[in-house]
Amino acid sequence: MIFPPHNKDCAIFEEKINGKFYALHRPSSPQIGGNYIWLAESPDGIHWGNHHFLLGTRKGLWDSARVGAGAAPIKTDKGWLEIYHGANAEHQYCLGAFLMDLKNPSKVIARTLEPIMIPLENYELSGFFGYVVFTNGHVVEGDKLTIYYGAADEFVCGAHFSIKEILSALEVPF
Repeated sequence: MIFPPHNKDCAIFEEKINGKFYALHRPSSPQIGGNYIWLAESPDGIHWGNHHFLLGTRKGLWDSARVGAGAAPIKTDKGWLEIYHGANAEHQYCLGAFLMDLKNPSKVIARTLEPIMIPLENYELSGFFGYVVFTNGHVVEGDKLTIYYGAADEFVCGAHFSIKEILSALEVPF
């Protein structure tokens, strides 16, 4: 285990940055870091530290109650693109995106105001835990991003996106 218990959503960057490994994670309790995305670093991929807050919830928006990392960040010419999940007070989960600086991932450059994916289909709306789309995997083929996601905590699905379209949906300030 690279992080202590009560931690979720570990997403390790695909390559070292400035000689260090980086990972996104989420302490799963408001008492130990909030339901926010944190960044950690490691010199060797075994010993992790320098944990610090990276991205939080936004009052009144679709990601107002909790946020968490999805799959590994995607390296683009604009920065590290992360597809993340967010939930509101009614426990409805959607997907959004944010962008981190290529050389300093602790710097968030932009974020989507609106979700890039919301639960709409019957299999996303009803199931073990309805109104949920939640990702932890993807495949990148040029501009085509295939996101594998859980629907209603019962089904595994896939959806196609354009990385360029996601990047164009990012907003500054966020």
